[in-house]
Amino acid sequence: MLKIFKRYLKYYKKEVIFGPMFKLLEAIFELLVPLIMADIVDNGIKANNTAYVWKMGGVLLIIAVVGLCTTLVCQALAAKASQGVGTRLRNDCFMVINSFSFQELDEYGVSTLLTRINNDVNQLQLGVAMLIRLVIRAPFLVIGATVMAALISWKIALIFVFSSIIVGVVVLLIMRKTVPLNKVVQKNLESTTTITKENLSGIRVVKAFNHQSEEKQRFDNEVNVLKKNAIFVGLISAFLNPVSTIVINVAIIVVLYLSSNYVYDGLMSQGDVTALFNYLNQILVAVMVVCNLIVIFAKASACGIRVYEILQKKSSITDGEFDSYGDGDNIFEFKNVSFQYKTASKPTLNNMTFTIKENEFIGVVGGTGSGKSTLMAVMSRYYDATSGEVYYCGRNIKDYKLSFIHKSIGAVLQKANLANQTIKENLLWGNKEATDDDLNKALKIAQAYDFVYKSSEGLNREIYQGGKNLSGGERQRLCIARALVKNPKVLILDDSLSALDFKTDLMLRSELHKLKMTTIMITERISSIKNADKIIVLDNGNIIAIGTHDKLLSECSLYKEIYDSQAKEDYDEKQSV
Repeated sequence: MLKIFKRYLKYYKKEVIFGPMFKLLEAIFELLVPLIMADIVDNGIKANNTAYVWKMGGVLLIIAVVGLCTTLVCQALAAKASQGVGTRLRNDCFMVINSFSFQELDEYGVSTLLTRINNDVNQLQLGVAMLIRLVIRAPFLVIGATVMAALISWKIALIFVFSSIIVGVVVLLIMRKTVPLNKVVQKNLESTTTITKENLSGIRVVKAFNHQSEEKQRFDNEVNVLKKNAIFVGLISAFLNPVSTIVINVAIIVVLYLSSNYVYDGLMSQGDVTALFNYLNQILVAVMVVCNLIVIFAKASACGIRVYEILQKKSSITDGEFDSYGDGDNIFEFKNVSFQYKTASKPTLNNMTFTIKENEFIGVVGGTGSGKSTLMAVMSRYYDATSGEVYYCGRNIKDYKLSFIHKSIGAVLQKANLANQTIKENLLWGNKEATDDDLNKALKIAQAYDFVYKSSEGLNREIYQGGKNLSGGERQRLCIARALVKNPKVLILDDSLSALDFKTDLMLRSELHKLKMTTIMITERISSIKNADKIIVLDNGNIIAIGTHDKLLSECSLYKEIYDSQAKEDYDEKQSV
C-alpha cells in the first residue's frame, strides 16, 4: 500500500499537503471549544453574565462556520486525490494486463484481474481519502486534547496518556491479526466472482441442462465461506470499539473523581472540569475514528499488495527490435519446437520441425487435444516456445516487435469474440484506416456481405456483447472479415469455419485460395483442407505426418481414419453444392 501511495500521490502533492492542513485547522478550532466552554461556565453562567454567554456563544458559532468551511475544502481535496489515484491505478493496471501474454492471463484468470482492478482499487481509493482527511486529524486530536488537559492539570493528563497507550496496544494487536485475514477475504471474493462470471457467461447452458439449483448451491457454498471469513474479521475488528470505549469511560470516571476532589479543595474550577470532560470525549471520538481507520487501512494494505503484484508483473514475452521482414523463402520455420503450459504435467507440443513457404495454403488436422490451437498460439507468439526456435520470415520470431507480428499475422481464434459496437467498428479493429470499400471486400471474401446488408442498418448494425444477436456462423464470418481487413501476410484460422454450413464453407475457402496470402487452416474437417498445398497431421502434440491429401490417405493411418469417419459429411457437402 505504501509503495502505491508513494508512486501515485506524487501527482497530487497540493491535495496531500493542503488537505490535512485544512483538517488540522479545523481540529485546532475544535480543541479551543472546551476552553471557551469552560470560560462560559466560569465567567458567564457562574457570574450570571448573560451578555458574556451570548458573546462567547457567537465566538463558538464563528468557530463552527470556519471549521465547516475548512472541512469542506479538505473533503474536496481528498475526493480529487482519491478519485485521481483510483483512475491512474485502473489505467495502469489495464495497460499492464493488456501487455500480458496468454501465459500471465492463464496464471491469474479473468476473475482475479477483475476483482483487483475494481474492488481492490476501490479500497485503495478509500485509503487515500482517509489518509488526507483523518490520518493527521485523529492523532492530533488525541495528542492535542492530552496537551490541553495537561495545561489544566498535569496529574490528570497522565490518565489521558495511560488510556491512550492501552488503546494503542489494542489497535496494534488487532491490526496484526486482521491484515492477513483480509487477504483471505479478498481471495474468497475472487472465487465468488469466478462463479458469478461462469454462470452469467454460460447461463444458456445452465438453463438448457436444468442445472440452476446445483449452480445456486455452488454459489451459496462459496458465498457462505466468504461470509464466514468476513464475519470473523469483522468480529475481531469489532473488539476495537468496545475496548476503546471501556478504557476511555474508565478514564472519564477517574478524571471526574479526581477533579471533584480538586474542585472541593479549590484547586480547580467547575469550568476546568467541563473542559477536561470535553477533552476526554474528543479523545473517545478520535480513538473511534482511529479504530475505523485501522480497519480501512488493514483492508487497503491487503488490497495494495495484490494490486502492486499486478503492476510489477512483467510479461513473459518481451518485445524485439525489428519491424521489417528478414530474408528467406520460408514464412515459418519450426526447429525442434516444444511447448508446455506451466500447470501441465507434460508438453503440449513435442519437438516439432517443419517449414511453411510464402503463399502456401496449409492445413492442420488432428483430434481434440492434439495441440492444434497451441500451435497457432506459438505461431502468433501469444506464447513463447519452451524449447527450440521459431523463425518467421527469415528471423527468429522473438526478434520482431510484437506490434509488427500481430499486424502482419491475422489470427482468427477458436472462440469468435465481438465487441458491443457496430459491425463497422468491429471490422475497423483490423485496420483503423480502412474504407467502406475495404470493409465490403473483406465481407465478400468472408461470405458475410449478404447477411450484413440484409439489414437496413448495414455496417451500422449494433452488435450485442459477445455477438449474442448473431448466429455462430455469422460471428465467425465477421471475425474472419475483421482479420482480412488487416491485409495480413499470414492468415491463421483456428477452427473458424466450424459453425458454417458446407456450401458457405466451400465458397469461403474458394475465395481464400484466390488470395496471395499464406493461409493456415486449423480444423477437424478434412473436407476443408483436402485441397491444401500441405497438410500437417497432429496427434498428442506430435507431428506424425506432413503431405498432400492423396499422399496422407495412402501413408498415414490416422489421417485415413479421420477421413473415413467424415466420409458421409463429405458426401453431404457434394450433394448440397
